[in-house]
Amino acid sequence: MRRNRARFLAFPPEVCYNEEHLMKNYTPEKKAIEKAKQQETTNTRGWWIKTVLMLALVVLSIVMLFTLGDYLTGEDTPQLTVGELLSTIDYPLFALLLGVVALYILVESSKYAYMLKVYTGKFHFRIAVKTMFLGKYYDGITPLSTGGQPFQIYYLHKKHVPSGAANVIPVAKYVVSIFFLSVLSAVLLALTPRYVPQGTVGTTLLIISWVSLGINILFPLALILFSLFPKPSKKFILWIVYWLHKFHLVKRRYHNSIKFVREMREYSDCLKQFWRQIYKFIPLMVLCIAECLLFVSLPFFVVIAIANVQPSVELLMQIACLVIISRYTALLVPTPGNTGAMEAASSLVFTTVAGIGSVLGWTVLVWRFFTYYVYILSGIGINIFEVIRSAVRKRRATTA
Repeated sequence: MRRNRARFLAFPPEVCYNEEHLMKNYTPEKKAIEKAKQQETTNTRGWWIKTVLMLALVVLSIVMLFTLGDYLTGEDTPQLTVGELLSTIDYPLFALLLGVVALYILVESSKYAYMLKVYTGKFHFRIAVKTMFLGKYYDGITPLSTGGQPFQIYYLHKKHVPSGAANVIPVAKYVVSIFFLSVLSAVLLALTPRYVPQGTVGTTLLIISWVSLGINILFPLALILFSLFPKPSKKFILWIVYWLHKFHLVKRRYHNSIKFVREMREYSDCLKQFWRQIYKFIPLMVLCIAECLLFVSLPFFVVIAIANVQPSVELLMQIACLVIISRYTALLVPTPGNTGAMEAASSLVFTTVAGIGSVLGWTVLVWRFFTYYVYILSGIGINIFEVIRSAVRKRRATTA
């Protein structure tokens, strides 16, 4: 006993904290700061894990893309090597493709810039560009593309955008964009039998696309119904959570019920603000229509630049229909960014385009790069930059 006491007394006085000293110095403020640091460390670690897994999934998808391309086109038309591809590319048309991609990014960013102008009086184009890229990135690394809007709201709050504007901007943009894209998708799916050769696989994928389109309309439709009929919609959400809990698909029924109702209320409040000022958002609607048209036509420019296929209106309509089929078929597979599913579905449907057999894998890869991979790489770069800048600012603050 004396030996243990001697050992205890041998420690420096500053180590021998008693309970009173701990209670005095470990204040709620310090506890909150420590908890925030632990949460930040956990979030950073989780982000790195997700990013590494996402990159590994992308690499596997690219390998699968060319393997599937060789299988679908057969031994008679093997996929071109890099050297052969570089010798066949029409570089003026490839420059046109880069221009279309730049225009697509500009239109996407302009939607956020215009809404920032409406709510803050300034365009804040740099914030708009970052908001667009980060939204695409977090949509790409989360299953069913559910991470974009919440992180955009967080990012706009972080950039000191007024609370109401930060909440409304991503939600209003999402609802308007998904509405016009759904309308355009329905039109193109209806025109598919006219422009796309139909077979057993084609008919099956067309039916799957119609079903997937209906499922994807449910969320924006639920937002509108929740805005118009809040009480019945709330009961309906609680009923759905109850049955999901019964089938063990949702844990913690009470917690998730509150979470879903609260999120739907926040989204519907944002939507109400949008409807009250809908006349201000006519330019946003025009930009959304332009974005949808650019999205479905972008693979057309990839095909004419890489495969040297003669451009025509029929080819443009055929590829636009195939884009919609591949998109909605892949949406039913809940991988992050539909990685793997989108490559497989696109390879399958693009085999119907005459003249691209030997560059099928390259066509899908270039298209996916400009519509998906580039946002993943940009999002990683922006996040790393933000982490480094935050660390530098903290070090400067402590040394000042």
